[in-house]
Formats: sequence, C-alpha cells, structure tokens
Amino acid sequence: MVGDTLKIVKEEIIKNGQEEGLNYREVTYEDGGFRQFDVESGKLIGSSYESDQDKLPSME
Repeated sequence: MVGDTLKIVKEEIIKNGQEEGLNYREVTYEDGGFRQFDVESGKLIGSSYESDQDKLPSME
C-alpha cells in the first residue's frame, strides 16, 4: 500500500453528518493522499489510493 511508507501529516475524527454516530478517522499523508477508517471497527472505508480500492466495502 502506498501510504504505508509515507509520513502522516494529519489525523482527525470526522463526524458523519448523514448518520448520527457514524464517525470516521481520516489520515492524510505527505503526498496528499488519504485513508478513512471506521472509528468503531478500525476497518478501511475510504481511500484515495488506487491500490486500496479492492479492499473497500462494496457500495452495492
């Protein structure tokens, strides 16, 4: 994964405005890429990296 070798420049908890209680942690890396993780489970739920796309939950 690309972001694993990059320095983290920002990490924050973001409140999901669509559904109360569904917050996520967003990690931004030095190359400008990001990953989003579910706060409760720690699972990857969003990413700007192409190499992560097959690891994301299906939106179907």
